[in-house]
Amino acid sequence: LATRMMSALASFCVLSITRPPVGVFTHARVGTAVLSRASTAARMSAPDSKFTQLARLREETEAPFAKLRLFAWPALFAGAAIATYFGATGLLAEAVGARAAADGTLSGLAIDLAAIATIGVLWKRDLDSQQARLRRISAGARLAALRVRLPETNAVARLSELRATSGGGPGRRLVIICAEAAAIAASLESAAGVSNRLGGADLLVVPLLITSGQPGRPAFEDASAGGSLVAAPLNLDTWRDALADELETALKQDPEARARGFTLILKKNGRVGTRRLGLPDWGSLADDVAARELAGLDTANI
Repeated sequence: LATRMMSALASFCVLSITRPPVGVFTHARVGTAVLSRASTAARMSAPDSKFTQLARLREETEAPFAKLRLFAWPALFAGAAIATYFGATGLLAEAVGARAAADGTLSGLAIDLAAIATIGVLWKRDLDSQQARLRRISAGARLAALRVRLPETNAVARLSELRATSGGGPGRRLVIICAEAAAIAASLESAAGVSNRLGGADLLVVPLLITSGQPGRPAFEDASAGGSLVAAPLNLDTWRDALADELETALKQDPEARARGFTLILKKNGRVGTRRLGLPDWGSLADDVAARELAGLDTANI
């Protein structure tokens, strides 16, 4: 059996070497198959439909050369795969005596294999980075569209309208706290004790009570109980959808995250400034803003 297998391999190598037209067509078909698979992999790794066209355009604006690299990697991968094919068949032909041994065949094949591995790693890294940017942009867009009822005027506003750049106003720093009832009540009581300092720091609190909801899908309820710095979240289903990933991440880090709570702080420019397990130390938040003002540092984008 071994002799027959070696004989068949030798015959294949001899045909590939001594009959150029057949070899050319065979290699062309292999190259086309490799290119086709690389193209298919590139299409399959493209962002899926859960990301909007606007999010994709923003992602391309943030990383303009990433799209060029994602176009180049499949072509480079296909080229390295074709080179590996020629190197492997050449080495096999030399091994069975169908072709005279040549210097550098083995080292060339090793280089081709290393090139495939390197290109594959770089391609995967770029794809992961693209997905991370799209998730961040989409999460920011969902947060910006959320609505609250403001405590001072009882008016309804999107979170995007509370940015410092909207309408030239001073903007607000949003502190979104999510926890079970006991932790939320204690945190709001603590915030009430330093409400003047929090107001001076342009902080606005949005409390969300985590409830059991459907199996495996926690729900949020409005936990606002009045106060000059507490905004009531509206359309709680949209809040749940926007914060579901945040809650899932918190629960992976600590199974007791519902009882401990988690905090999301949006800066005046609308970007997420802080994500943390546990509820905030309100005095430290106010003191941090005041210290930056005294030091003459930028406070418009924190």
